[in-house]
Amino acid sequence: MAGTTRAEAGAAAGEVEIKPRGAGASGGRTPSGQGSSAEWRGRADRVGYWLVGGVTVTMAVMLGRVVQLQAAPSEELKPFLSERLTRVPVQAPHGDVYDRRGRVLATTRFAHSVFIDPTRFPMPPGDAIVRLADATGMPAADIARRIGPAVDRAHMTSVPDSIDPSAPTFEPKRYLSLGKPLEDWRVDAARALTEGEGKIPGVHIEFKPTRVYTSDEVAGHLVGMVGSDHEGLSGAELKFKDQIDPEAGSLQYVRDAAGKPMWVFPGGYQPAQRGGDVRLSMDLEIQRIVVEELERGIRDADAAGARCVVLDPMTGEILAMADLVRTPANAIEYDWNHVIPKGGDGRRYRIIPKDALAGVHASLARNRCVEDVYEPGSTFKPFIWATALEHGVVRENETFNVHNGSWVTPYGRALSDVKARETLKWTEVLVYSSNIGMAQGGARLPFGVTRSSVLEFGFGKRPGLGLAGETPGLVTSTRSWSNYTQTSVSIGYEIGVTPVQMVRAFSAFCRTGELAGTLPTLRLTGAEYDTTREVAPVRVLPPRVAELTRTTMASVTENLDNILEARTGDRHEVFRYSAFGKSGTARAPLGMPPKGKKKPKGSDGYFGGQYNVSFIAGGPTEDPRVVVLVVVDDPGPELVRARRYYGALVAGPVNRRIMERTLEYLGVPASSQDAGSIVTAAHED
Repeated sequence: MAGTTRAEAGAAAGEVEIKPRGAGASGGRTPSGQGSSAEWRGRADRVGYWLVGGVTVTMAVMLGRVVQLQAAPSEELKPFLSERLTRVPVQAPHGDVYDRRGRVLATTRFAHSVFIDPTRFPMPPGDAIVRLADATGMPAADIARRIGPAVDRAHMTSVPDSIDPSAPTFEPKRYLSLGKPLEDWRVDAARALTEGEGKIPGVHIEFKPTRVYTSDEVAGHLVGMVGSDHEGLSGAELKFKDQIDPEAGSLQYVRDAAGKPMWVFPGGYQPAQRGGDVRLSMDLEIQRIVVEELERGIRDADAAGARCVVLDPMTGEILAMADLVRTPANAIEYDWNHVIPKGGDGRRYRIIPKDALAGVHASLARNRCVEDVYEPGSTFKPFIWATALEHGVVRENETFNVHNGSWVTPYGRALSDVKARETLKWTEVLVYSSNIGMAQGGARLPFGVTRSSVLEFGFGKRPGLGLAGETPGLVTSTRSWSNYTQTSVSIGYEIGVTPVQMVRAFSAFCRTGELAGTLPTLRLTGAEYDTTREVAPVRVLPPRVAELTRTTMASVTENLDNILEARTGDRHEVFRYSAFGKSGTARAPLGMPPKGKKKPKGSDGYFGGQYNVSFIAGGPTEDPRVVVLVVVDDPGPELVRARRYYGALVAGPVNRRIMERTLEYLGVPASSQDAGSIVTAAHED
């Protein structure tokens, strides 16, 4: 049926054509008769374009308004704007500090503590401080001292006419912590001060990491402390700050208009990393022994203070370090316009400068074991004695004329010994601590050799512990070195040393085998935990000379038991360990004058009749395990009048007890039956 239309085909098949409802004869008109369907669709498209364009313009205007409100809001809107994306820090604890046996010295716990906003704290603050004291358990006087100045400053409303109006202004402090964390049972009482009818304006509670120290009373100097933001301020807390500090974390989230969290973006949470732990070389039990014996020694001698360092000479580990200061009731401040005669003027002066930070916290006080120098006196003689032997300017058994205890050097300086003798061998010069013999032997050394030897022993250089304030000490310059200096250094004067420098240098006589005559690298961390290897040992003496110096000091057999008996009248105390060492007695120097002052004309630079006395020893003699140095500051006037202020009589017994108890604690086998002696030039210096 070629050429047949689809309609005709349908009709032939009996189908009925169905037309759209309302379709007329024309078949191409709209229901309203207003034109073709194409025209109708065109008009609809145009209306749609206009609608879309209108909405787009409206949205653009709205977006522009939002941008304008964010970028340059009106003054009326500014108080209501807030950041919708919030980042909050995630806290992690600092690392712990342990002693060499794993005892916790410092750790971190989370606790509640009280802080105040001084600008809102009541004024006058008296009643509020009393209520704070009742709630926190802190003494009201302590709270007043801590917050009083900040509250007063914050409430200053006018500037007196006497104050320069052009002076810089200050922003009032808005955060001041009371410092002490709350005990758990006090939290509710403290919270009652922050809300409800009992609220004190400006008082708040926070939950934060708190540093806890377990042994402040004995180890504060060495462990140190952190500040309110947990930054290291002193001691190991400062030295190992990078290792102990945690790595900060954060949480970033989006808030709604009411400030409530809505969601966290992927990667918006960065966990914090806990700080690393530090294991110190210090042994808490040895530290406790040292503090106990220093306290006893200070009481016995009516002294102004005492210092002690205990060192393992083989590893260089600091086993204990303590510095105690006391203000004698009869001590007065020195008047820098007054000249003190050589024998004293009957007054007792304060020879240890005041330390402002010590009043804030004991852990912030100066650590005089590394920061302050003293003249070592006769404890320095072994270094020059050994140097003279090393360079061959004296012989071991050479005899010296010591002029019955009184002699004038070729350049006119008068020297004396405590006990008059006609002659002494070089070994006996050290045994009896003869100033005259040491000056004669030391004079044979060239100036440069003496000074170089002093530097090689580590004096004039920082010992390398890395503690804050570590000083290199004082060594006279090459240009200023003179005959007078040569004599002074030979007998332990005109040189400033620290206790840490002394124990390191003395280790040259204590190390055995191939290490004899070498110096260790000092360590504040346990040798087995130290991440740094010891550098090549510093050799300062041939092994033979170092060992000869030790045996010579060991042959100074003035028995310490006899010294104790002479002092107290008590029966001999039995000691289990031998020891070798040297005592020293030196006049206490005036030190540096305060700003605006100078040394008075005619003064020799010393406190007349006041002394620093010391004793340094190694033990056991046969295989030294420790070096102990004890320095006692300013033995009391009664001991001076009785001529019982010498290092052997004051510092020697303290040293002996510390060494005895330390070696026993370490489990060192007792020495042979000859163990009752300690090296000392008894009654000599």
